[in-house]
Amino acid sequence: MADIRIPRLNTNDASYVLVEWLVDDGATVQSGATVATVETSKALEDLVSEHTGVLSRRLPAGADCRPGQVVAVLTPPSQAPPPVAGPDREEADRTPQAPRVVPAALVITEPARALMREHGIDEQDLATLGRALIRRSDVAALLAGPVVPPLDAAEVTAVSREDGHARPTR
Repeated sequence: MADIRIPRLNTNDASYVLVEWLVDDGATVQSGATVATVETSKALEDLVSEHTGVLSRRLPAGADCRPGQVVAVLTPPSQAPPPVAGPDREEADRTPQAPRVVPAALVITEPARALMREHGIDEQDLATLGRALIRRSDVAALLAGPVVPPLDAAEVTAVSREDGHARPTR
């Protein structure tokens, strides 16, 4: 067995947020594969597996974690339990193999929450983003307002003779 631990990503942070898992619990992971995304106070970082094996999560998405903490364990494929076959497969898929914490429908990283507090943004305001995972950059984009698409060249057809500026015809 091999542990997947959170590396020291930023010397200024004592903890990070395990933002999302990119690999399903029970999936076979190859060495060098990105298995999760971790957010520090400054950036999002990929968590890469150094070994090959069957992944077993120890923390849910959205959990706080600290450098050195085990967030998953890899079991060699030869030692992993075989998949359940037959009609009981569907029931086995619904039965968790290890205790899991179900994250809220909306996962908001701590840097995103800090920006929300700073600008008085409520979680309900985030619904317009249509995302389950909210990062600081998403909140910043919400603060910037809606993006207005650029005019298509075909839309700019009329030119005012008085000031020489193009005017859209929409």
